[in-house]
Amino acid sequence: MRNKKSFSLYVNSAILPAMTHEIPVIYEDEHIIAVNKPARIASVPSEGIPLHRTILGMFQKQCEAQGKEFVPYLLHRLDMQTSGVLLFGKHERDREQLEAILTKKDTHKKYLALVRGIPRGHAITAKLKARTSDVKIFAQTLYKVIRVYKLLGTAASLVEAEIKTGRKHQIRQHFADIKCPVVMDGEYGDFAFNRRFRVAFRLGRQFLHSSSLEFAHPLLGKIVKIEAPLSTDLEMTLQKMVDPKILAPKRDFIETMKRSNPRRENFRKRR
Repeated sequence: MRNKKSFSLYVNSAILPAMTHEIPVIYEDEHIIAVNKPARIASVPSEGIPLHRTILGMFQKQCEAQGKEFVPYLLHRLDMQTSGVLLFGKHERDREQLEAILTKKDTHKKYLALVRGIPRGHAITAKLKARTSDVKIFAQTLYKVIRVYKLLGTAASLVEAEIKTGRKHQIRQHFADIKCPVVMDGEYGDFAFNRRFRVAFRLGRQFLHSSSLEFAHPLLGKIVKIEAPLSTDLEMTLQKMVDPKILAPKRDFIETMKRSNPRRENFRKRR
């Protein structure tokens, strides 16, 4: 774990990426709007990250600029380094019913993750800390292996994971628990493997994407399924794993790594 001081350096708003394009909307009705969240952007403000540098603040500003008659609010969160489906409510009068969507048993939250090794089985059940306390409570992740890749003298698996509970870093912790950590995870991952993977495939963040969210709409009385296409960096990584001749421009990769690890860049400048 980073101490408080180093954490502030890592997330200082000056080094967070600025959005130069509109945040893509992938679903909208009169009560809900969903986007395909880019990676490397926090969901909500925290120490060192003001509102205008978060997906919440950026999307609120985007809606205001477009003349929308609502101020969107988040119904759930994604980790800074995770891309994919992110759901917003439109009107305060609907907040209680909409927030309940993410707690319903018939809501299906699915992710695509690349993990080191080949996980055996179809479910991980292990207690994890609650979001608001150190008490460990029940958590379950269901998964299926979509494809196995042979690389770097070992194997990596593309898995579809569905979380049946909503604990902090649930997918990342659960796969680390079974010795198949998410590739490029900087907290729970295999750091030696990550270094080799970064050099070989030029990926600068964890391979985790919120691919779909399916739920019973409490206000429209129908089933809604929202899907987010895989982000470009993850799609390119999969392609390079099959055909290593496909390489991202070196300059683009270096800039990505500067944003992902600013402390390394600052160290180089001091030298």
